[in-house]
Amino acid sequence: MALPLPWEEETGVYTGNSSTPRGDRGSCYHFAMSGKSYQVVFEHFTNLLPKILVNGTVFARMSPGQKSSLIEEFQKLNYYVGMCGDGANDCGALKVAHAGISLSEQEASVASPFTSKTANIKCVPHLIREGRAALVSSFGVFKYLTMYGIIQFISALLLYWQLQLFGNYQYLVQDVAITLMVCLTMSSTHAYPKLAPYRPAGQLLSPPLLLSIFLNSCFSCIVQISAFLYVKQQPWYCEVYQYSECFLANQSNFSTTMSLERNWTGNATLIPGSILSFETTTLWPITTINYITVAFIFSKGKPFRKPIYTNYIFSFLLLAALGLTIFILFSDFQVIYRGMELVPTITSWRVLILVVTLTQFCVTFFVEDAILQNHELWLLIKREFGFYSKSQYRTWQKKLAEDSTWPPTNRTDYSGDGKKGFYINRGYESHEQIPERKLKLGSQPTEQHFWTRL
Repeated sequence: MALPLPWEEETGVYTGNSSTPRGDRGSCYHFAMSGKSYQVVFEHFTNLLPKILVNGTVFARMSPGQKSSLIEEFQKLNYYVGMCGDGANDCGALKVAHAGISLSEQEASVASPFTSKTANIKCVPHLIREGRAALVSSFGVFKYLTMYGIIQFISALLLYWQLQLFGNYQYLVQDVAITLMVCLTMSSTHAYPKLAPYRPAGQLLSPPLLLSIFLNSCFSCIVQISAFLYVKQQPWYCEVYQYSECFLANQSNFSTTMSLERNWTGNATLIPGSILSFETTTLWPITTINYITVAFIFSKGKPFRKPIYTNYIFSFLLLAALGLTIFILFSDFQVIYRGMELVPTITSWRVLILVVTLTQFCVTFFVEDAILQNHELWLLIKREFGFYSKSQYRTWQKKLAEDSTWPPTNRTDYSGDGKKGFYINRGYESHEQIPERKLKLGSQPTEQHFWTRL
C-alpha cells in the first residue's frame, strides 16, 4: 500500500512539515479517504484499518453501507460515534451511531433519535453539553439516593441498638419534604453554556464516584456515632422512655416552656415510649440537615451544569427544608415538640448540633469540590501511577506515536502479511501505472493474495 506525499485523489496523508523528524511527528498527520479506498482497505488491509481510523479526518463519497461499516469500525475502537445526516442514504448510519442527529424532518428523522431544527451541524456542541449535563445529573441523583439510604441506615442502626426508633412525622419530613422533592427537582439544572474540554465520568464504578460515596458515608458515620455517644455523657441525660420521673425532674434545666401532662397516677404521658429519647432528638436534626447538605454538594454546577441557584425550585426547596429543620430544632412550642415526638434540650446542645452539621458540610464540600471533582488532580494521579485508558483507540494512538515508520510513505505493502501476490483493481489504475511483471503474476490462477496501490 503506497501513500505518496502530500495527497492523492483517492487516499491522502498529510504529515505537516516535511522537515519534521519521523520519530517526532506524533499525531500531526491526517488521513482523507473516499468510499472506494475504504472498501479496499476494509476487505484486503484490515490490519491497517485501525491505524488509519485513529487519525482519519475526512471520509467522503461513501455509500450507505460503507457509512454504517465505518461507524461500526470506530465503535470497535471504543469510540463514541455521532452521526449527522439529512437523507435516506444516512438512515443506516444514523441508527448504528451512538448519537444520530437528523438535519431534516424527512426520512432521516425516522431513524435518528435526535432531530435538529437547523440544517447544519452547530447543534452537535449543544447536544454534547445537554448529554453531559444529563449524565452528571443522573449520577448526582444516584449518589444522593445512595447516601440517603446509608445515612438513614446508620441512624436507624444506632437507635435500634437502644431499642428506639424515629417517629412517623420525623420519617415523613425526611422522606417526603426533603428526599422526594430533591429527586423531582435535582435534575432540572440546565447545561453549562460553555463546552468543557473534557468529559465527566461515564461509569458508576469510577473512582471519584465511589470515593465520594465512601467518604461521605465515613463522615456521616463519625458524626452520628460521636453525637450518639456524647449525648449520653451529658449531666441532664436520662433514658426517657424508661425513667419518666427522671425526665420530669430535669425538665427545669431546659430552656423551654413546654410541660408534659401528668395523668391521674402522677406519671408523665409519653406516647410512644420508645420514640421519646435524647438520642432520637439528637440524631434527627443531624441526619435531616445531612440530607440537605449532600443534595447541595451533589448538585455541583460548573463545568457541566449551570450553578445551583439557577435551578430556582430546587434551591427554594433546599432553603425551605433547611429553615424548617432549624426552626423545629430551636423552637420551644409544645405543639411542635409533641407533634414531632421530640424531647426538649438545653439551648447550648442545640447550638452544638448546628455547629457540628455546619462543620460536616464544610469538610464534605471541600473534599468533594477540591479533591474528588478536581480534574487536574486526577490526571496527575494517573500520570504518577501509570494509569492509562484501556480503550482501543488510546492504545493505538500510543503505539503509533512511538512508531517511527508510521505513516508509511513511498512504500508498497502487500495483502496477506507481505507474501507474494497482489490484487489489481482496474477501476483505480491504468495499464501504464501497473508494472508488467505484476501483470504477469496477476494472470496466475494459483495466486491467493492481493496487492493494491492507493
